[in-house]
Amino acid sequence: MRTDSSDSLYIPRLQDQDIAAFLARREGYKSVLLVEGARQVGKTRLVREALGACPERVVSVNLERDALARSRLDACREFAEFAEWLRDEFGFTGADGAVLFIDEAQESRQLGSFVRFMKEDWPRATVILSGSTLTRLFRPEQRYPVGRVERLVVRPFAFSEFLTGHGQAGLAELIRSADPAAISEARHARLLGWYDQYLHTGGLPEVVLTHAAGGDFERVLARMAADYEQDFIRLFGEDTLALVQSCLRAVANLAGSPFKNTTAVPHAGTRTNERIKEVLARLENWHLVLRAEQRGPSPEASQRYLPKRYLFDTGLLRHFREAGVPSIRLLDTTPGLRDLLGGVLENQLAVDLSRRTEALIGWKQASSGNEIDFIVRQAPGSEVPIECKAALRADGRHWRGLRAYMDRYPVELAVVASPARFEVTRFQDRKRVVWLPLYFGERLDQVLAAVG
Repeated sequence: MRTDSSDSLYIPRLQDQDIAAFLARREGYKSVLLVEGARQVGKTRLVREALGACPERVVSVNLERDALARSRLDACREFAEFAEWLRDEFGFTGADGAVLFIDEAQESRQLGSFVRFMKEDWPRATVILSGSTLTRLFRPEQRYPVGRVERLVVRPFAFSEFLTGHGQAGLAELIRSADPAAISEARHARLLGWYDQYLHTGGLPEVVLTHAAGGDFERVLARMAADYEQDFIRLFGEDTLALVQSCLRAVANLAGSPFKNTTAVPHAGTRTNERIKEVLARLENWHLVLRAEQRGPSPEASQRYLPKRYLFDTGLLRHFREAGVPSIRLLDTTPGLRDLLGGVLENQLAVDLSRRTEALIGWKQASSGNEIDFIVRQAPGSEVPIECKAALRADGRHWRGLRAYMDRYPVELAVVASPARFEVTRFQDRKRVVWLPLYFGERLDQVLAAVG
């Protein structure tokens, strides 16, 4: 951890290197970097930390805080006027290697129409645009600048970042680099204890740091949930709030199960159904909800299956899901309640998988048959099926669906993600099932590469 000029803690992020690498690139006519993610996941801080180490001159504008700058930007009707304003106001020309960082970029009505020209007309500029609702940056009448932008989606803290925030740098380093097979029983138990806390708090930076300081993190979670609701009121009016709340609760309650609109609003009519679809689309575009399409053995079957949805932060999921009921814990939950825990674990695995791809996919053999929670692509033409389980010990019953999938398709590697210790089950036909501790979810690719 380190501090900035305001003495607030900064937890090093897994994506620090991505921002640094983008800043270090020296090619001409560089694409514009769009840094996206839900509010309060740490986008602005991530970028500012990288800019603090950048040797180039940085011009920084926050369009939410600086209403005058936003007004003057939106008064520009052509890119030439926008470039002139930047030159006169900030001395930014786009030709001297300086960095332009515009935060809360979606607050401008005009900026989206200028993005394509930032690459085409500025030979040496580095431009970063950040915001929580960047889909609003490109208004319906504006063409999306295909081939001129790169996207970086920031998620809540991964487990290793959570550990760092709690002063557990040694355990964090184990998660990032250790051989899973070398984790002892005692260390596995310690990691599960911390992972249980992680599932309870989620990964929003302010929540994690409040928890680490012994503060009332649940109060912070409640305030953040209210903040997200206020965003919808600000953009769509108060009459949308009740529907947004119903959709968020439904996603939390159905995590790990097919999502039905009637769970959000029972007996919804045609008009209400359309509004539910609109709200869910907004939540997904703003990275508050993750959507996992469900595929089947044939395209026709895939069309029949409802998607699954997950909340972007497991702490918020538990805030919506467990209000008024006792918390379900990873290590001391009775067997009868472990099925409820399964949805929480699957939600966190979905969040971890979303760090590597936004296209989450599950698989169903039939409406009432075997299903696989996630199918991930390890390499072109190489898919890996993943099942999430809540059991603390490896059990052959847990890989039966995976084995059936491997028998059906030319797949040699499958994963059971669970609280059990790491091991590899090998079959006579050389196919393997990896028992991956859930706390290694952020390192899935590296673990599979080592096993493969």
